[in-house]
Amino acid sequence: MLLVSKVIALLLLLLCVMELVCATSVTPSVHQPSLTRVRIIEVDDDYDEENSKTTRTPQSPGVTTSRVIRRPCDYDPCVVQATPCDKISAETGCLCPGLTGPEERPEAPELREVKLDRSGEVFVHWCAPRSIVTHYEVSLKDGSKQLVFSEYLRNGSLPGVKVGEMVCVAAGNKAGLSEKSCARYEPPQPDQAAVSAGIIAGCVGFLLLLLVLAVVLWRRRTCRKERMGDAEGLGNPSYTNDGAL
Repeated sequence: MLLVSKVIALLLLLLCVMELVCATSVTPSVHQPSLTRVRIIEVDDDYDEENSKTTRTPQSPGVTTSRVIRRPCDYDPCVVQATPCDKISAETGCLCPGLTGPEERPEAPELREVKLDRSGEVFVHWCAPRSIVTHYEVSLKDGSKQLVFSEYLRNGSLPGVKVGEMVCVAAGNKAGLSEKSCARYEPPQPDQAAVSAGIIAGCVGFLLLLLVLAVVLWRRRTCRKERMGDAEGLGNPSYTNDGAL
């Protein structure tokens, strides 16, 4: 019995030694930790840490924001207006075409037309500037024959203007007058359509006159031949009243 127990103890010892040897002889790659690749990122020296931060505006929950789009005013600067654009903008919230304030001199208006009207005076037509205007001054370039018109108007008449004189218009407010916009008064040109119609009417009338003269001459010649034939028949002695020779 003692011998058997010794043998068993020896076997157990051998088993322990074998397990220890196997544990130490395991492949190192099994227990060796995996290699980690490190990625190096180069950063410039002038990198601004503040610029890399993103700022977000905090929003209250349940609150929505809407963007109001303002439309341009229904405003024609070349047409007589019952209400100025700045008053239309104050009432409706529309956008006027680049209006400057009342403390600044207006921009020069655009002089569109200078012509002779039916009354014999010179008709002046202009367009309003993109400024606040309280009145318009129409005059000759030398400052004579000056007339003042309301801010609502876009045209006016200037009497006594001679051909070749420069007619000017300026816009004004409490800050002063704008630069003048001028144009030369040219003599009225004949209407090409009327001239063409007159030429056509003259040609048609001349042709009708020639036709009437031709008819009259032909009629007179025909009548003369008829009279000559009648005279020759009456003077022939071969004919008698009873028809005997």
